[in-house]
Amino acid sequence: MRDRAIAKRYAQALLAAAVKRGQAEAVAESYSAVTAVLAEQPRLVSLLRAPQVSRERKQELLEKVFGGRVEDLLLHFFALLLRKDRLALLDAIQQEYQALVEERQGLARAEVTTAVPLPEDLAGALRDRLQQVTGKTVILTDRVDPAVIGGVCVKMGDRVIDGTIRTNLARLRAQLAEADVR
Repeated sequence: MRDRAIAKRYAQALLAAAVKRGQAEAVAESYSAVTAVLAEQPRLVSLLRAPQVSRERKQELLEKVFGGRVEDLLLHFFALLLRKDRLALLDAIQQEYQALVEERQGLARAEVTTAVPLPEDLAGALRDRLQQVTGKTVILTDRVDPAVIGGVCVKMGDRVIDGTIRTNLARLRAQLAEADVR
């Protein structure tokens, strides 16, 4: 939880600087590409996190790998994270930054969990309803989990709307366990 709050502060600072330069969306794309590269290069990540490698060497490495390929603002931001020993939060900051940019664009992400794949007509109706409620353009991500048995669970940011049979059965079980039966 603490790391998420720290990541959000860094993401907000990066967004403020990017907006000031008119680069918010470009930085989001570049940052996403950087995290994708790092996900594919575990040796690079190990070098960047290794305490025996000097900060200067890590800075040179970042400039060599990403210099000229990402915005200068983003490269300076990575240098700041390096100086503050926050490179471990690189992915978390990117996720928070992406969410802030999407929010700024009037987008909202919703993760929909169902027991079977959601038919397109129902997905469209759900998306339309969520857009009415939020006033934002909703991007749905489908997830299939047979354990929910039936119904639907929607997660949007910190909000959860759980109408699954699994959850309703758990509530019923808890009520029956507390019931005074004689």
